[in-house]
Amino acid sequence: MRGGMVLQALCEHHRVSLVVIPLQGAPDAQVPEFLRGICENVAILRPGESMAAVDHQFETIHVFRLAAMAYLHDWLRQFRGGARLHLDLDDIESKTNRRIAELYRREGNDAMADRTLAHAQTSSLMEAVAFRLFDRVYVCSEGDRRELRDRCRAEIRILSNAVRLPKAVRAPSASSVFRFLFVGSLGYYPNQDGVRFFCTQVAPIIRERASRERATSFVVNVVGSGDSAGLRDLVSGEVRLAGPVPDLRPWYEECDAVVVPIRAGGGTRVKILEAFSYSRPVVTTTMGVEGIQADDHRHLLIADSPEDFAAACLKLMSDKVLRQSLAASASDLVSKSYTIEALRTALA
Repeated sequence: MRGGMVLQALCEHHRVSLVVIPLQGAPDAQVPEFLRGICENVAILRPGESMAAVDHQFETIHVFRLAAMAYLHDWLRQFRGGARLHLDLDDIESKTNRRIAELYRREGNDAMADRTLAHAQTSSLMEAVAFRLFDRVYVCSEGDRRELRDRCRAEIRILSNAVRLPKAVRAPSASSVFRFLFVGSLGYYPNQDGVRFFCTQVAPIIRERASRERATSFVVNVVGSGDSAGLRDLVSGEVRLAGPVPDLRPWYEECDAVVVPIRAGGGTRVKILEAFSYSRPVVTTTMGVEGIQADDHRHLLIADSPEDFAAACLKLMSDKVLRQSLAASASDLVSKSYTIEALRTALA
């Protein structure tokens, strides 16, 4: 989403050639017609194909993500000439991987912790090269800018993540069951862990307290691709695995609140901004809201322990005024600071 929005904003003021590098083993990658229509040239590199085929002269080369920089490193050094080099980091990968390694370690998976820590060390070396090679680095938050300030001799600019605001927002339909929503790629370990954390540690507390206090019953819909067999085994009772869906809008519109129980990661969570854009209240962790200028009990509820997270969910279930207040403040925040218009202004 970030890459597509930045590309759209750049195309409004510049002639842009798009080069797609299928890094995730997708040799049949396709570029949507909308993006083909706004770019001057589009090229998809096939496995083993060199960037030498891209011989245009550019004023600026905008590279999205560190993984692409690694593929382009030799070409950039040879080609550079008078072109300005810009690197767009939607997170600091060395930090993100260290956090994921710590999470694996806490969960007792030492093999994956060691592997992810090695990846963090590789990312750190790649960052050191990039911070010498590039003229400008974009990051998505002030926190990331501060963290890189002493490591990076390039100019650092903040380019916040953005979402497209829906044309109209529908209030949740009346229901006797309170509906929570979790959205995320379930092939990404922090999202897997978030669902597991909610299913095994948070949901049982909500269930017990709701039953004891005769409160509203609840369900949690988990939407996203890449679920594993282990995750499917955990999902039962009030937690339902919807899998991948073609359109998230109906799921946001039918939910009463969004949960983001993330305990590792980096950058900023677009799923929180999406929930804000649909005027849905959010419960998340300190890590989940990192990088977003949102305040606890004003724009959303922040809780880190299972007990506190469950209490925040129960509070939303029982307090309609709080839900409406959080949703209104969050909607106002995203419409002012996290739209494609704000992104255009930052790029300009």
